[in-house]
Amino acid sequence: MTTRTALAALTAAAAALALTGCSGDTQELSYGDPAKKDNLEVSVLRVDAGTSADLSGLKDADQYQGRTPYYVHYRVTKTEAGSVRGPSFDLTADSGLLTRLNIMSAFPEPVVGEDGQLTYKDAPTFDKCLDKHDSSTFDKAPAGESYEACSIYLSDAGSSAAPEKVEWVKGGLLRSSDDEAFAVWK
Repeated sequence: MTTRTALAALTAAAAALALTGCSGDTQELSYGDPAKKDNLEVSVLRVDAGTSADLSGLKDADQYQGRTPYYVHYRVTKTEAGSVRGPSFDLTADSGLLTRLNIMSAFPEPVVGEDGQLTYKDAPTFDKCLDKHDSSTFDKAPAGESYEACSIYLSDAGSSAAPEKVEWVKGGLLRSSDDEAFAVWK
């Protein structure tokens, strides 16, 4: 009976480890600490909470009622010359992923006035979260070049759970559950 109990405990522990996707390759860091992967060094500097009022400038702002924006501030440094792909992050609160808010400032919204004239309305800006780096310029920059940027994440409506961790992930829309984070900041 003791052997069966020990085997069951070992099996349960192995299953739990497999489900969490933990590995010795993921760097666990404090805010401000750098993580290195490929030709980048990335530091998540801090996560600031905003208020739902910050979202009032968005088109269809009513759909964001009850959601809190969180601003992930980070620094990226090239460790080698050449083309780079910037980091992608997941922000977790209450054991679930927050939604990333993409503001495409290079694509202003076309507006047709009552007179039929086409004008463009600039994309909203968030003074608490400015991201002015130019990825094509950074691609051509030498090793040692850095930029600071910010990404916006939204809580679920009505959630008051503060973010637990920021993960540097492979990125892309098709992240699978077994994609492992390169680094985790807490």
